[in-house]
Order: sequence, then structure tokens, then C-alpha cells
Amino acid sequence: MAGFRRCMMISGGSCLLFLLAGFVTFWHVGARLGDGRETPVGAWHNVFTAVKYLRYRHIAPWIPSPLRHTPRRGLVSELEAARAAGYATAAARVNAQLAQEAFERAWRTMQAWSAARDPASGLLPRRLETPQPFWNGKDTAADLLPFLLTAGLYLDDSAAPVWLTVMAQDRHLSGPLPRRILFRPTRFDDESPAEIVFGASEYAKDGLLALAERFGRGPWFDRLEEIMTTLVGGATVDTPYGRICASDTEVNGEMLQVLCRLYWATGHAPYLAMAERIGDAYFLEILPHHHELPAHDWDFATDTAANPKFRLRDHGSEIVPGLTELYVLEKLQGRPRAAQYRPALQRMLDRLLHIGRSADGLWVNAVDPADGRILSGGVIDTWGYIANAYQAFDLVEGTTRYRKEIERAMRAAAARRSFPWEGRHMDGHADSLESMIYLLPWFDLPECRHWVDDEMEVLFARQQPDGLVEADYLDGNFIRTTLLYALYKTAGVRFDPWRADLQLGAEWRPDTGTLHVHLASAKPWSGVIRFDIPRHREYWNLPLDYPRLNSSPEWFTVEREAAYILQMPGEPPMRLMGAALAAGVPVRLVGGGAVVQWTVRRQR
Repeated sequence: MAGFRRCMMISGGSCLLFLLAGFVTFWHVGARLGDGRETPVGAWHNVFTAVKYLRYRHIAPWIPSPLRHTPRRGLVSELEAARAAGYATAAARVNAQLAQEAFERAWRTMQAWSAARDPASGLLPRRLETPQPFWNGKDTAADLLPFLLTAGLYLDDSAAPVWLTVMAQDRHLSGPLPRRILFRPTRFDDESPAEIVFGASEYAKDGLLALAERFGRGPWFDRLEEIMTTLVGGATVDTPYGRICASDTEVNGEMLQVLCRLYWATGHAPYLAMAERIGDAYFLEILPHHHELPAHDWDFATDTAANPKFRLRDHGSEIVPGLTELYVLEKLQGRPRAAQYRPALQRMLDRLLHIGRSADGLWVNAVDPADGRILSGGVIDTWGYIANAYQAFDLVEGTTRYRKEIERAMRAAAARRSFPWEGRHMDGHADSLESMIYLLPWFDLPECRHWVDDEMEVLFARQQPDGLVEADYLDGNFIRTTLLYALYKTAGVRFDPWRADLQLGAEWRPDTGTLHVHLASAKPWSGVIRFDIPRHREYWNLPLDYPRLNSSPEWFTVEREAAYILQMPGEPPMRLMGAALAAGVPVRLVGGGAVVQWTVRRQR
């Protein structure tokens, strides 16, 4: 027995030494993966993160490691340290560097596409390298052209007319609704009426609406009205409430978003009439008869689902913010349908909090409304499109009913670093970042701000040296999200004209009501610095700003009739009207990296 006890003591001691050695090795490996200063818990987290990354790296090998050590991460850390210390001037300087990179990357992608037009038709191909190049409404017109034009209007005055010419060529060749046009020789491809309606609704909602949100009236607004007037006048789907354009959630959701905003802007009664016909069909028929949720496709003749599933990712979930935007309109205008619509809308929103979500709060691809069963797992990259609806509802109701659930979804997204949102494609990253940026003006969560700053580097990793990203129509979404981020870093303040060596960053201090602005250039520059305006009100006549798809958030806006104090260190303060700030403050930069610092606050 004594020998046995001695053996056990030796074995136990060996096991203890073995475990201790393993623990030290594990800590060392985890620390090497980080910055070398990790606690044991931090080291474990690093190893766990690395293992997760290796599990899906084969799906999207272009995605960089979540444990990468890069100069850009150093900048993001510097930004967070400046904010923690309350150094708004230092934060604005770092924001200027981050914005400069983003603007330059968007410009390079636009430049890469500038030589891609088909010489015969003057249109852009859906993809650069393909046996049969073609233009279409749902992809090239909707996702590529509008953001090439956006980049031109923001960054390159000489490029904007090129993209406006492409828009005009589509109208010339297609007619009132965009068509699929084959190249070499130029000719229409075969499309069903439903395909044409779908392409038109995509172009309207994802493309032309995005331009109108950023720039107000212009050729894009005229084209938007033409398309919607044509769709409204040509509706063919019979319902108990009148004819609508489609029976599926995607087209009806897109129509609602566009119709509501156009009605706010123009007061044109047919827009509201069509929106209310769609609203009646869903709030009064589909939702009550389909377990409080939309069906992917509905048969109005039999009052049953033609396709009962509900797709929660894009190409299905558009109906959720669409119905919510209609309710916002009805509620704010004091219309009687608001009381009719509210119960069904709230039941839909409440049910979507309890089914079709991951354990940490993100929505999945598709569910069966009958029993809540998940039909297609995997979290969606367009989670913010749904979350927007919850915040819009809260804002118009004057409540915070859904605040915790929105924040839960935001934090769940922020917990996913270097995550393959849409497999090998970049678009999943672009859409997930877009989702977060829409919500940040209302939910200023530090971990979510950090995630946006950090994950933009992942999106940028997909860009090629020549400026192209994936060399197809989704390069437009890269430009879209990159510009959303750049304007977030400048608080909507812009150089005019822009140049790649310019640096402009801003940091808002809500405690003092002050915007800190950093300006610098490598070479001498003169021009104006333009401040943003409350576009929701000036462009759309909206009495309330709310997060909405294809908008560009308003970070710091000036009221035209209000007075503002602009101060530079060592200089007397200048009193400027908001109209002057919006038109542009003349500035001359001497170059050489010399810095100009401003503080701007509203005069009380």
C-alpha cells in the first residue's frame, strides 16, 4: 500500500506539472496572438477566436485574421484612447486619417469602372469578365451605377457627367422601365413582365432612392418618379383592396419604401393610394391569416400562401421596414389607417423577436410562420434592415419598447469579427457594416463604434490594387458602404473639390454641443468646406428622422436660419449662419501637412 501511495503521489505530481506546463504554453500562445499583455482569460479568448477563424477561413480566404496586427488597428486604438481621455481634437485628427483612406478607396473603385462602358450601348456590364456582357435593372442599374454616380458627385466633378450619361442611355434604350440589355450587338433579352417589375422596383429602391436621399432633386429623382408612376399605373395583381404590382414580399416591400418617401416629398395622391392598397393587403389580410407574419408569396384569389415561408434576409425582409414606413406616414399625418394598421404591425414585430433568431439575437435566413421553425439557418448580413423598423416604430410612438432588442442585435453583430457574412463574397461585409452605420446615430454603443472602425479594414482587404473589388455590380455596394463610413468619420462635413491628399475629420462632443473639425493637406488647396443639412426634412418633408434603408445618416446638421460660432485656435470667433455653412466656408490650406482646427457650435 505504501508503494502504491508513493506511485500515486508521483503520478499526481506529474499530472500537475503537465497541466501547469500546458497552461503556461496555452497562455504564451494566446498572448503571442494578441499584443503580448493578455491575462489568462484574454489568452483563452485569443485562441478561441483563432480556432473559429481557421474553421471558416477556407470559405473566404481573403478575410484577414481577427487577431491581425496592422497600422490601421493602431490608428483605431489611438482613436479610442483619445475618446476615453476626452481629447476631441485628437479624435478628429484620427478620424481625418480614416476618412481619407475611405474616400480614396471609393474613388479608386469608381475610376476602375470608368473604362468599362460598352462602346455601342454606352451602358455598364453586370460583370467585367463574362462571355455575354449585359446591363440589367435589378443589378447594374440598382447596385452599381447609383454609387458610381454618388462617388462622382462627392469626389470627382469630371466623372459625374459620365455616370449621368449612362443613366440617360438606359432611359433612351429601355423606355420608362429598365430592361435587360445584351451587348454586342445591343438588344433586349427576354424578360417576363414580373421580371421587369422586379428590376424596376430594385432600381427605384436601391439605386435612385439612395441618390435622392443624398442629393435631393435631380435627374435621378425624375427617373424615380417616372418608374414609380409607370408601375403604379400598370399594376396587374388583383386584391380585395385594388390592384398592386406584385404578390411577393420583396417587390411590395420595395414599393412601400419608395412610395412613402415620394408621397412625403411630392404629396402626389396616387403614391399614397398604392401604398395603402399594399398596406391593406398585408395588415388586413395576409398577416391576420398567416400567423402574424408575411408569406414570401401570396395567392389573393384563394386567400392562402403560394409560398408560405418568410425570408428574413434581403430579397424578402424588405416588407418589414416597408410596412413600418407606411405606418410612420399614417401616424405622423394623423390618418385613420394608423389605428387599423398598428395592432397587426406590432404583432408582427413582436413575433419576429421570438422566432427566427440566433441565440445572441440576430435573425436567420428563413422561417416557417406556422410553427416558427427555422427553414434556413445562418445569421443574415442585412440584420439592420429589420432593426431599422423597430427603431422607426419606437420613434413614431415615442417609446423605447424595442430598444433592448435592437441593442442586443447590434452587440451580436459586433461580436462577429472577420466573419464570413456571405461566404466568399464581400457584399455580406458591406451590408452588415451598412446595417450598423444606420443605427449608430440612435445607439451610440462603444463596442459597436469600435466594430465599425475595425471591420472596415476587413472590407477594404477585398479591394484589388487596380481599385476593383469583385469586378461585378456589387462593387457599387463597396462604394456605398465605404462612403457611408467616410461621412461618419467627417460627421457629414465635406471638401469641395475633393482631392486624395486632403484630410478632414470631425468629432462631436454632445456634452459641450461642439463639433471639432480637423483639416490638413499634403499640397496647397483652396475650396470650400460644406456642412450637412437636415436632409430628411429639406428633401423629403419628413417631420421626423428615422433609420431607413438606402439613406445616409445625418451626423451633424446645420439649420439654415440658425447662427453658429466657428472658432480657430488663437483667432476671434466667427458668427456664421447655417445657410453659409451649408453653402460652404471658403478655406485655403497651405499644404505640407499643416493643420487647421475648427470648433463649431450652435449659438444659443
